[in-house]
Amino acid sequence: MKRAILVLLTMVTALTISAQSGTIKVINGKVVEGDFFKEKIFVFDHYLDGRIRLNNGEVYTGKVNISTMDQTLRVISDTGDTISISNEKLVEVVSSGNYFFRKFNIGYIQYVNTNGEVSLGLHRTMKLGTEKLQGAYGGSNEVSSIQKIANIDVDSRVEKISGTAELRYTYTETLFLMKDNKYYPANKRNFERMFSSLKSKINQYVDENNLSYNKKEDLVTLFNYLAKL
Repeated sequence: MKRAILVLLTMVTALTISAQSGTIKVINGKVVEGDFFKEKIFVFDHYLDGRIRLNNGEVYTGKVNISTMDQTLRVISDTGDTISISNEKLVEVVSSGNYFFRKFNIGYIQYVNTNGEVSLGLHRTMKLGTEKLQGAYGGSNEVSSIQKIANIDVDSRVEKISGTAELRYTYTETLFLMKDNKYYPANKRNFERMFSSLKSKINQYVDENNLSYNKKEDLVTLFNYLAKL
């Protein structure tokens, strides 16, 4: 119960580092206007070779991407189609090159940096105005083909829109501090709590460099400094 309350408070008090809103135009399930939306609807601008680890230890490889709209993993099928995976709830970790993501109840959080004990993570999310949409529309450690865990169809609200519609969207990026597979808002209180022995250095560095806990780049700068100490 205590853990559930902690997670709820984390979600409510999480600091949105950056947010941008706009409008997209959709005709018969296809976005025809809204370049920023199309740019940010997936984490990567193209599908990358990646590895998926499930919480049962199974590992799969293939072309991967992450939807910021519904926080689901997308893959490329053998026929070249974009599909979701059938056991999304089992996904624990997704990696591709230097990119590393862990799946939490709020979705995928990317590891930005770590000192081995505490990590800084970035969560991206795209939300559509729901009111505008109404009426519109095993234990194995072996590496396997990604097709074994793939669905045939992708359930997309945008793709279900028939006719023409204009929808509001909001894209947000939120930074979290992560420790022991839990995430916390990247704010002053949690920085000082996670790096309790460096509290005086934190305050000094923030003051000397005129950093703000409300700016993404400043939080990254602060964490990078602390990770080197």
